[in-house]
Amino acid sequence: MMDDNRILIAGAGPVGYAAALNLAHYGIPFTLLEGDATILDDPRAGTIHPPTLEMFARLALTGTLNDHGYIVRNYHYRDRKTGLVANFNLGVLSNDTPYPYRLMLEQHKVSSIIDNALKNYKNHEILRKHRVTEVEQDNHIVVVKVETPNGPTIFRGRYLIGCDGGRSQVRKFMNVNFEGFTFPERFLVVTTPYDFEKVGYAFTNYVSDPEEWCALFKVPGLDEKGIWRVVFPTNPDLTKEEIFDDQNIEARLQGFHPKSNSFPVVHRNLYEVHQRVASCYRDDRILLAGDAAHINNPLGGMGMNFGFHDVFNLTEKLAAIWFKNGDEKLLDLYDRQRRTVAEEYLQRQTIENKKNLENKNPEARKKFHGELREIVADPDKARTYLRRAAMIEGIERAAAII
Repeated sequence: MMDDNRILIAGAGPVGYAAALNLAHYGIPFTLLEGDATILDDPRAGTIHPPTLEMFARLALTGTLNDHGYIVRNYHYRDRKTGLVANFNLGVLSNDTPYPYRLMLEQHKVSSIIDNALKNYKNHEILRKHRVTEVEQDNHIVVVKVETPNGPTIFRGRYLIGCDGGRSQVRKFMNVNFEGFTFPERFLVVTTPYDFEKVGYAFTNYVSDPEEWCALFKVPGLDEKGIWRVVFPTNPDLTKEEIFDDQNIEARLQGFHPKSNSFPVVHRNLYEVHQRVASCYRDDRILLAGDAAHINNPLGGMGMNFGFHDVFNLTEKLAAIWFKNGDEKLLDLYDRQRRTVAEEYLQRQTIENKKNLENKNPEARKKFHGELREIVADPDKARTYLRRAAMIEGIERAAAII
């Protein structure tokens, strides 16, 4: 496909794939460029929130996602020493959304499902082992230099959407800053088949502790029989080798949930954690979405969802420009809507989630836990709280921006 009258997408992660499926749905030709040879199955995002399921329903995809994931209607907030603090029932959102639950499904499976769905559409191409290296633009076109198995190649399009992650190559060629900070501690993710549900845990749990908080959740896993991920903070002074040491991993797991025999561990990974938002999501014909536009800590499962919300918003505006002679100022509106809620909701909520889990002040912790108990005991308070946690409030806020 060498026609310049198309949209280029850099990055075939779940957000890039969601952008692609939306463009295919609207009938806009596109080329999706990805440096990796295959869809990577490393353990990253695994939570899909109600507004995202509503959006995918427009593409007739929610049923398929549900078939492959776990429908989770509650989640726990716990204290590591005293146990369950609050059991949040997402059913209180039944008047706000047709999907009052979280869906636990790994991001690489979302990508694979979308990849399969795209086979039903024409007028597009997905090119792997195609890594964007340089970007230029003028008043009419975007020119992208791409490293391919056959050497450097030039691609042209009317617009370029950068969905190429926190280290976005596309963003480097835009007149934007990526403002924010990096946490000193890295997050350790340990994956185990040990069944925490049998000892009382929900499929999603946030466990507070002033010394070593953790998050625990269940996803289907490679064999779809279920696997549990445990997320821990780490000491910045420790090396990766020390953190990954088998005895140290076992000590962390036993410290969190003591048991007589050792934990089977099938995967471990270490991530740097950032809180950053691009100063603008648009530079003329180049646009950002997903982690290329904003990155945050994973507590609350918001990052991937926020990226999905970006591209559903953006592609609707691109379709208006493409087919209805819409004004390109719609792309500035995309920037205002999505960047505003990234700053007001995504960053604030995820930073607050981490602070609440690691709070070292005993009185403050006691007060917060008491507030959570009051919330779950009152359906009206619970609905207000969960509308924000489930990202419904952020969607409404973005739509109100003109």
